[in-house]
Amino acid sequence: MDQRIATVMTGFGGVAAASALHLRGIRAREITRAVRAGDLVRVRRNALVDGATWRKAAPWERHALRARAVAASFPRDAPLALTHHSALAVWGIALYGVDDRVHLTSTDGRRGRNDDRVSFHRPVPAPFVTDHRGISLVRPAAAIVQVAALSGGEAALVSADAALREGRCAPEDLRTASATLGVARSSTAPGRVVALADGRMESAAESRARWVFDVAGLAQPVPQVVIHDEEGRFVARVDFLLQEELVVIEIDGMGKYEDIRDLRAEKVREDRLRGLGYEVVRLTWTELADPGVVLRKVLAAVGRAHLRPA
Repeated sequence: MDQRIATVMTGFGGVAAASALHLRGIRAREITRAVRAGDLVRVRRNALVDGATWRKAAPWERHALRARAVAASFPRDAPLALTHHSALAVWGIALYGVDDRVHLTSTDGRRGRNDDRVSFHRPVPAPFVTDHRGISLVRPAAAIVQVAALSGGEAALVSADAALREGRCAPEDLRTASATLGVARSSTAPGRVVALADGRMESAAESRARWVFDVAGLAQPVPQVVIHDEEGRFVARVDFLLQEELVVIEIDGMGKYEDIRDLRAEKVREDRLRGLGYEVVRLTWTELADPGVVLRKVLAAVGRAHLRPA
């Protein structure tokens, strides 16, 4: 990469407006050359990302880069703020099931123009807008209820649980945002997300599972339960437990057991749980996309538990 471009991109944290490069003496054809070489990625008109940073970024990190670059492409004093999952990405909060478009609102009450890369939304009250590392954006709780209304409850619950777990917002913040932003008038998802959000969830897979339990009409199991044997020795810490039925529900996220030794250890662990009278049901990442499959597997485990001798 041209050293001048590299210096400017580093100074701006890996994202910059093309106009900012022009002001530093870098001509349009030099930028075009860098884009063609892969040294820069043009995510939208006037919005650039360092190519090496882009290529090594995970998908959710790429959305943060895209959102930051788009924000940088507008004049510094433009009355704009990132919203929805674009704000969550910049906050560093987990995402799931959202689109690639950058979502914004105008803070002066005007409505911006949508295109294939950017969506503008209605303004939000000023208390929900703040600044994070020089970028104007909505607060995490507001962004979460916006995601619930736009992308659905499952997507929002993944972010809500992560935000609570990491101390980015409190349950009361979610309740206030849901009540104030008016999103509940167009969707029931924000209210369900507020009711279900739980910082004890340790992964996106566990958050997805709780949403599916709700959709399938299952009672919500207790999360992160430690189980001991009759002599008080530790046996396992399980993802979920239906306490009255003695049914353990384990969620296998993507790539949870990549080593054969892990699989063997898990087999021993499950055998010990069954020896204590528990039924164990495993749900995979793929199965969580089908509430019917989840319902059948959980109810089958409950049925087996009821057949066990007392």
